[in-house]
Amino acid sequence: MDLNIYSHPACLGHELHIRRFEERKGRLLALTRLFNDLGLSVDEDIVPVTKAQLSQIHTPRYIDTVEAMSRLGPVRNRVASFTNPFVQWYTRVSPGSYDAARYAAGSVCKAVEDTMSGRCTRAFAAIRPPGHHAGPERGEGFCIFNNIAMGAVHALNQGARRVAIVDFDRHHGNGTQDIITNRDDSRMMLVSSYQAGCKYDKNHGLSGVLAPNIVTVPIAEGSTFGAVAAQYRQFVIPALRDFKPELILISAGFDMHEADPLSDIKLKSADYYHLTHMLVEAAEELCGGRIVSALEGGYDEAALAESVDYHLQALRGVAPKL
Repeated sequence: MDLNIYSHPACLGHELHIRRFEERKGRLLALTRLFNDLGLSVDEDIVPVTKAQLSQIHTPRYIDTVEAMSRLGPVRNRVASFTNPFVQWYTRVSPGSYDAARYAAGSVCKAVEDTMSGRCTRAFAAIRPPGHHAGPERGEGFCIFNNIAMGAVHALNQGARRVAIVDFDRHHGNGTQDIITNRDDSRMMLVSSYQAGCKYDKNHGLSGVLAPNIVTVPIAEGSTFGAVAAQYRQFVIPALRDFKPELILISAGFDMHEADPLSDIKLKSADYYHLTHMLVEAAEELCGGRIVSALEGGYDEAALAESVDYHLQALRGVAPKL
């Protein structure tokens, strides 16, 4: 199965305030080494998204705020990042963040274009900052612009009639949920699995169908893959079959891994092969196999690279390496 990889060097320009925070550029560097080891080429011919595109999911006031903060000098920028009400204090907008976030969203949009046009069947966007916590008018959880929601809207603009987002990050895609709810667009669906009670669990432990196009799947602390797979068989795959998307997008967070510093879920690297394979089988049944996956979390760099390797194997339709 053909698979395209997308990224851009500008994504390395986003910096956080505090070095100990896990979302750092070493994550992308680890994946770059992986792609080199696997002999996979990376498409870096990316056009950053415009303000007009971003205004389909974020308010103009929020977009302008992020741009203005990013254009400040280092000292004023740091002060603004701690005091601006539109950005959570540790979700820094550094001097390189506006461009990094626009290229990240642009990478997903190009992946969508190529998948919808038939240039590839599956795509993976290795990007940062991540996006699924970014809502219509707030950046939080290391996220600035919502890459996956931007990709979903772009797919609709490209002619897709229904687009499903599956979020398997350890944290709930609260920003994505808010954007879909705010747009009141029945052509978009979110199915989000996450550790129950996590910081961004805005649904207070509710599971199942919260709205016709919002499905939440809280996963108990300490769960291993068997429990996660059971939840996917019970909730995620049936929801996709009912919705019948023409494209599946994945908010691919790899922080359910047992080695991840932010997780209390106990997945192993190879489990991401089987989790992804479940979605590949659904895509084959429902939408010609079309999947666009975009990096979200995953903060242990060795575990991230291993997990993404298995994720890519499943997307490529090859048997997992033992």
